[in-house]
Amino acid sequence: MATLFDITAEQRRINDALMESGGELTPELEEALLVNAENFAVKVEGYTTSIRKFDALAEAADAEIKRIQAIKKSATNSAKRLKESLAYGMEVMGMDKAEIGLNKLSFRTSTAVNITDEVKIPNQYIKVETSIDKMALKKDLQAGMVIEFAELLINRNLQIR
Repeated sequence: MATLFDITAEQRRINDALMESGGELTPELEEALLVNAENFAVKVEGYTTSIRKFDALAEAADAEIKRIQAIKKSATNSAKRLKESLAYGMEVMGMDKAEIGLNKLSFRTSTAVNITDEVKIPNQYIKVETSIDKMALKKDLQAGMVIEFAELLINRNLQIR
């Protein structure tokens, strides 16, 4: 069976032959068109079957990722709750350090910033992030504006139903 590349190359050859003959469809060219169309149809069936299979596999992978992420979130939350309970227990017991079995427990000190009034924050502590408004650019380009740093791209996406 010919590859998709071979089939499209053959179609180009047939199209060129039709152009050279002034559009006259000879019995040989007609037969070549039919055979090439049949080969293409077979190839389309194979490709679309594979595409659907890979799309289904990707969807199954997404579902599995979500399932595993839910397990991870549950495990992380459970460990956090147990750690908080253990820390509370040590505080109530008046313990800063403990060696129990194979486990060594201790508190470590860290610092964090707590904002009490965001309105009073001076500009030197404000970080501003910018991003490109592609929707506004698209709207202006579609309206006919000439924008030297951007252009509209027309994409053709194959749909399989």
